[in-house]
Amino acid sequence: MKRPLEIILCALLLFAAAFFLFTRENRFAFYYHSDEPGKTRQVVTGEWNFHHPMLLVTATRLAVEATGLLAMENNGQRVTETGRNISAAFTAGAAALLMASVWLLAGRFAAIAAGLLLLTNRQLFELAHYFKEDTALLFGVACWFFALVLFWRRPSTGRLLLLGAGAGLAASGKTLGLFALPLSLGLLAFHPALPRRWSRIALFGLSFLMVVVAINFPAVTEWSAFRQSFRKELNLAVGGHGGMTRSIPHDVYLTAFRANVIFVLWPLILWYYVRCWRERRSLSGAEKVVALFPVLYLAILSFAPKTNDRYFLPATALFLCTAAMGMSLLRDHLARRGLSARAFGVASIALIVVGVAAQLPYKGVPAYYGAFRVDDTADLAAWLNIHLPDARLAIDDKVMLPSPKYDQYAAYQPEIKAPIAPKPVEDFADVGELRRAGVTHVVLTEAVYGRYKLERLRPKSGFREEYERKKELYADLLAGEPLWTRDRGIVVYLHPGLVVLAVPPAAPATPAATLP
Repeated sequence: MKRPLEIILCALLLFAAAFFLFTRENRFAFYYHSDEPGKTRQVVTGEWNFHHPMLLVTATRLAVEATGLLAMENNGQRVTETGRNISAAFTAGAAALLMASVWLLAGRFAAIAAGLLLLTNRQLFELAHYFKEDTALLFGVACWFFALVLFWRRPSTGRLLLLGAGAGLAASGKTLGLFALPLSLGLLAFHPALPRRWSRIALFGLSFLMVVVAINFPAVTEWSAFRQSFRKELNLAVGGHGGMTRSIPHDVYLTAFRANVIFVLWPLILWYYVRCWRERRSLSGAEKVVALFPVLYLAILSFAPKTNDRYFLPATALFLCTAAMGMSLLRDHLARRGLSARAFGVASIALIVVGVAAQLPYKGVPAYYGAFRVDDTADLAAWLNIHLPDARLAIDDKVMLPSPKYDQYAAYQPEIKAPIAPKPVEDFADVGELRRAGVTHVVLTEAVYGRYKLERLRPKSGFREEYERKKELYADLLAGEPLWTRDRGIVVYLHPGLVVLAVPPAAPATPAATLP
């Protein structure tokens, strides 16, 4: 069997396995994730907000049109699930393309190891379940890497056009993907064997622009709205979010690395980087990019005040690929030790099994699979209807029960017998105002009150007084004994850390002193 066919067949097999796995248990309520309803609304109405490049929503819109979902009433859940399936397809496609790239760079064994590590990684599995752009960015990055590896091996016009298209897909996945453009131009400018360099760069640029315009055509036709949204997102990235900011540089993404790349793989990654350093003069441009990308990506994110574990996804995937190539180096080392063919085969299989198995326990894919199967909000609704049907409730912003804020989701939400206050808990000035409004019980989430316990977060200028008020309010409420609670889980949208508390009674009045 010729190697190209072997690579294609293995990549297709990995794609099928990953897509099957990544679409399991992805039918939870679409309004649990604060960002999914907005994307769903854009897909249904065709009115775009341009907060992000449009690869994910464009692909979802095409899928929704093809399946006839636009003609259905109350189609929000179905459209979101379609978007989640597209997200899973992007993640599976990224895994397949990265495996193929590793095959071309380091051989079959490293590719198989990379594919299995990507397939069983907790972050890829989780983020494939959301209708979010992070997986579209990963897919675009994987397309760009694959095209870069192909082009560097044997430059041609077709592969140059493919490289431009890959960079366009990366830029269309998420704004961070724009890094592929200057990196590509720099590599093309210094390629050691590229004739007619400037005409080739122009051809690359044309391919890049055609893909970007095709995917983001509404942004081109509504340039003013796109520019305004882009400026808003840039300000959030630079200045922080929701009145909060963070000291920079910070270690959030080192924590993300520790959480998403199991420690068993760290020596293999280190081995790979030691080898890259020793052979740095002989490495190809593509190999240098693959080695440097996740490190530089981590460093850049560490200077951004707006943080989230999911932003680290492309670096997670590339670090897994470097671990697989480090595993291949260790295997080559074992081969030089003079092992018998049988012992060498057993050692090769053991390396992959240990690496994959290390990812599965504790907060691995099985734990996430189980977490997606349990809905704490549904359990809470059932408990409230049984135990507090006559209460008057106030809830915070992350409790997904019927409320005026979420009245657009009323058709999808469970019925609650107890009335719910028309404003969230933190909009009440203090516990006294809760009592005066007739509120008897509150439902809180750790996703909200937990922010006031993190020393790493601090209020921006002008928000301190409001921050201190809310912090004191939550402290007073949480001083009581919980009536019902669910711990915050690894899938925070289904397990935000719910607690039901009674509003503390007013302190008894102190009797007036008797005059002598």
